Amino acid sequence: MKYTTLNTIVNDLLLIVRGSKIASSEIISKRQIEDWVHQYRAILIARHVDKNNYTNPDFIQEIPKLALELTDLGGEFFYSSVLNLPKTINRDVKSGYTWIGTSDGKELQLVPQHRAFWQQYKKYTPNDNICFLKDNKLYFKSNGIPISYITVRGIFENPMEVGRFINPETSLPYTTLDSPYPIPVTMLEGLKQMILSKELKIEVSAPSDSKNDSSHGVSDNTEKEFKA
Repeated sequence: MKYTTLNTIVNDLLLIVRGSKIASSEIISKRQIEDWVHQYRAILIARHVDKNNYTNPDFIQEIPKLALELTDLGGEFFYSSVLNLPKTINRDVKSGYTWIGTSDGKELQLVPQHRAFWQQYKKYTPNDNICFLKDNKLYFKSNGIPISYITVRGIFENPMEVGRFINPETSLPYTTLDSPYPIPVTMLEGLKQMILSKELKIEVSAPSDSKNDSSHGVSDNTEKEFKA
């Protein structure tokens, strides 16, 4: 399957900038371009979902082993995520989380916080598998079964925030600048053109990278060329 990385996208844009006529006093950093890429990706995804009512799997990222800890909320103990979850791109009234569940495939339904506290008193569904968000952390009860990790999938506003989560088996982050960037390759051209025209006022055709390997000859000193 063909994919691209954030490094590839940023270097492609820097190459175009280097060949354009931008004032030498213009400060253009890789970090700024990264932020623009995340911003316009979010815009394109929101438009796509609103128009098609369909979630492309290429939008989705996974945190397969989200670490948990026991937390006391108002005298009741819940499992909660150790780290805050990344902000999602919400879809109308639907959450941007596409799946939350345990390692054995048991799905947890995301519900409002108040429902989680009253669930145990429901006559027919006291043991439903539910979870809720509070202050960007995920909470749920495990019905007495000890659990250390759960899996979370979602459409995150800033894909690089998934890099805050570490795979306990490899001690490596789940995403890096060289990981597959969660956007379909069919959207890349539009994303680059939006950044070039709206942020840099450049109207040019972006060069294609048939190998998708960032080998356009953009050196590590490219940023310095645009700093006075």
